[in-house]
Amino acid sequence: MPDRSRTWRCWPCTWPDGANIGVGCRASGVIGLDLDRHDGGPDGVAVFAALCRVYGQPWPDTLTVATPHDGRHLYFRIPPGTAAASTISRWPGIDIRAPGYRTSGYLAGPGSVVDGAEYVINRDVPAAPLPRWLASLLTSPAPVP
Repeated sequence: MPDRSRTWRCWPCTWPDGANIGVGCRASGVIGLDLDRHDGGPDGVAVFAALCRVYGQPWPDTLTVATPHDGRHLYFRIPPGTAAASTISRWPGIDIRAPGYRTSGYLAGPGSVVDGAEYVINRDVPAAPLPRWLASLLTSPAPVP
């Protein structure tokens, strides 16, 4: 049997400079909301806050990562048997990274660096279960807030 401890110890040594961390949604059992904030583009954080208000829900208390452009990645545990696809601009400024139907989406993980800025854990709590109200929105046509 091979000595796997040696493999794991050496594996990081093979990463090239500038390599980042990818969080595979299917492998991790998570779905991520990527709330973008880019100059001149829609404010995904504000759009998600509006969605929460429209559905009478509080901002979810879940693992949150601040992105280099002041956006957020919200992580949720996906319930077994729930299928959701990754989508771009599900709502203005909001991308969904999900386990998918055939292939999995991913999120840039904490510690990754883009444009000289780091993805940093902003809310260090366990990933919450995906709220039912949000699960129903992610598995149906996209309403606009």
